[in-house]
Amino acid sequence: EDVLTAGVLIDKPDKELIRSLLSSIVPSNMNMALLSPKFNDSTATHHEPYYNFSYAEEALEPGLLAELSNASGFGLQPPPPLAYVPESLDLVGESAGPEGPEALVGAGRVQGWWVGSGGVQLPKAVLQLKVGFPATVVERVEDAILAAIHVRIVHHILEQPTDALQTCGLYYSFAAHSDGFQVSFSGFDQHMSKMIEMVLPPVRTSGQAGKDIFEVTRRQLLLNLADITKSQPYQHAMEAFDAVTIKGSFTRSELHRAALDTQLVSPESYERFLAEVFANTRLSLLVAGNIGRDRTKQITESVAALLRVPMGTSISEQIAMEGRPQVLNPAHPLEVRMPNPIPADPNSATLVTYQFGVPSIADRVHLAMLSEFINRPVFEALRTERQLGYVVFGYAAPHGSIVEIRVIVQGFRESPDVVEALIEETVSNLTSRIEKLTADEVRARRESLRTALTKPSVSLGQVAGQHWGQIWDGTHCFNKKALQLAVLDAEENSTTSAAPLVAAWRRAVAPTSGHRKKITVKLFGAGVNRIPMSAPSSAAAADERGPITLVGSEDARAKLKGEAYWPTDFICK
Repeated sequence: EDVLTAGVLIDKPDKELIRSLLSSIVPSNMNMALLSPKFNDSTATHHEPYYNFSYAEEALEPGLLAELSNASGFGLQPPPPLAYVPESLDLVGESAGPEGPEALVGAGRVQGWWVGSGGVQLPKAVLQLKVGFPATVVERVEDAILAAIHVRIVHHILEQPTDALQTCGLYYSFAAHSDGFQVSFSGFDQHMSKMIEMVLPPVRTSGQAGKDIFEVTRRQLLLNLADITKSQPYQHAMEAFDAVTIKGSFTRSELHRAALDTQLVSPESYERFLAEVFANTRLSLLVAGNIGRDRTKQITESVAALLRVPMGTSISEQIAMEGRPQVLNPAHPLEVRMPNPIPADPNSATLVTYQFGVPSIADRVHLAMLSEFINRPVFEALRTERQLGYVVFGYAAPHGSIVEIRVIVQGFRESPDVVEALIEETVSNLTSRIEKLTADEVRARRESLRTALTKPSVSLGQVAGQHWGQIWDGTHCFNKKALQLAVLDAEENSTTSAAPLVAAWRRAVAPTSGHRKKITVKLFGAGVNRIPMSAPSSAAAADERGPITLVGSEDARAKLKGEAYWPTDFICK
């Protein structure tokens, strides 16, 4: 029989190498690690300096090795036959039209969408599920911790039960976001319902098993939050940026402080959190691949039943997803100054963003072309010429409902205050370079974007991915690609100049009317002076907001009290 799924394909097996490896799997070649709370540090023979723990190392006793070499019994028999190897590989052949996913279920608090094969003919499927949070959940830091703990608990509970399914090519993932849980399923479609039936009950409630491992999970999360060396300095700057600009985001220190509080984060608050989530949740589901319309409806009903979310009776009822992220719309340029949290790390990081605002479809086309264009000039100016650091990026990025121009630099040669001035100089130079783009260069940028937009999906993950973001956010602009291609066609026939690109660029970095929406995060490395180089002039003071020294997002929110947020609309035209 053919092997249907595996991690690695060996075209030419080496018999001698296989025999050698198998003969090496004996007790005499074994290393064994024992972690015990009864270990006495005074008996340690070694110390690990980076993770700061002591340990003893000694040879295994010959008697133990001899006993293990002669071990036998039922527990050492080969595993049982695989129970979920797919036997039905027939293709359904159904697919939604060019308009995008079809809404097959829209009852009560449940929406079920179906896209079919999307041109990828495989006996597999992808199912994406959003368990939307009520708005109140994203307002409390302890709930962000409890959501993260729940994800870890669910993974722990499902580790052993799902092993047989995963061995046969069926997979799941579970993650927490600021506005909901995401559950994903992928693999051969025949037994996908079995995986769904196994995964969703502990997602709904982890029961006694969750209570039993809650404290262990909380401590593991604390260790993870305390390990600031896992992120680079520019990533810490990005975390601070999100904490200041996204409603409902929190700094790592706030999350760590909340996780330490066993009154806020306890088995009782965990139970309360899950009850609140599922009392008001909204379910959104997308099925792609070798599952037809009728089976999609059955799966949607099954998912709602397993999560105990009522479907109601009205098929036309609109499902309002709550807790959608809102992005700060500052009335004045904003600056955040903070130390590098990694001890003794000399690297600083500077993030400068220029908010464009909520884009139309044409704006998205122009900003996508600009993003591809600006990255190399930014790298050449700040990395190659100025030698400011190895981490240098320049690009346009979505941020909630808006799009913004971002420049990121990480290095130790100059302080963030100097780097910011050099970024401003680079941005100013880019304006003239964009204005001087020739007709051929503009045409090449359009063609590059057209190629990206018309590239067919080659996997079911891509089929689902091109629509899932729209369903997650509730914007449902499934014809976005077609609208973008229409913009490219219209401009190809009407203009060869860079005027549309210049207009989009200037609106973000140097608007002709109103204030530009600039937000800067400066993360200072060890030994770098954090005192501003000079006080702003009286004219600048009227336009600039004084720097915020980031203590936590609560501190930032207090200083930004009264600031507006961008609308969460998506302009689908």
